[in-house]
Amino acid sequence: MARQGENIRKRKDGRWEGWYLVYDRILNQILKFASVQYAFIMPVLRRSALDSRNTPVKVLAKSEQKKLMEVIYSQMDCFKMAVLMCLFTGLRLGELCALKWSDIDFENKILTVNRTVQRLYAEGHETKTILKEMVPKSPYSQREIPLSGTALELFTKFQNDKEYVFGGDRPLEPKRLQYHFKKLLKEASLSDKHFHILRHTFSTNCIEGGTDVKSLSEILGHSDVQITLNRYVHPSMETKRQYMDNLLGFYGQIQGQVG
Repeated sequence: MARQGENIRKRKDGRWEGWYLVYDRILNQILKFASVQYAFIMPVLRRSALDSRNTPVKVLAKSEQKKLMEVIYSQMDCFKMAVLMCLFTGLRLGELCALKWSDIDFENKILTVNRTVQRLYAEGHETKTILKEMVPKSPYSQREIPLSGTALELFTKFQNDKEYVFGGDRPLEPKRLQYHFKKLLKEASLSDKHFHILRHTFSTNCIEGGTDVKSLSEILGHSDVQITLNRYVHPSMETKRQYMDNLLGFYGQIQGQVG
């Protein structure tokens, strides 16, 4: 195993990367599993300062979102609905898979995030790993999200007497949802992408639609608005161009006043 500081290099963009950063993530998973397995309150380690700068993750362009939506709304099923709900709410993959019907308040149009699922290593288990249901990764992740009318209509349409919204009698396997997401991308003639791009796309759409960062940060379950700004807000070139055009219009007004 590499020692601390070994195999770490600084990239051209100023970001540090290497095995040390991976250890941070693995150790957090171990602590999370211990807190559930043995009912201990375990600390969540902050990401190393070496990794304080994150390379922005790409989002779906408006044209890509349109193609994906067309495929989703064609013969809607629970997997397509799960993908759509990520675009509507910004839920994490594990949170979607662990969502129960009891988490949805139809009367007040609120979705409550109470749990998540993750596949973890289980010593001595026949399959080596188990799908573990646990509390979200931080207290901020336990949150309430207001539902739009469209989202509520979809939940109402697919409501049934099973316990889990997308998994039926048990939580949905995250890999299974990722598999169906990749199938949708292929059907929409889009390049392969990670499921998490949906959460980034939701966040960027919210900001471009006028949502304030504090509200978005709470919807996403972040402990700090800086996390929201640095990782999840990626203004599109169209938005930046609009800002530049607005500035030219402002200058035009000044020039007219001077004249």
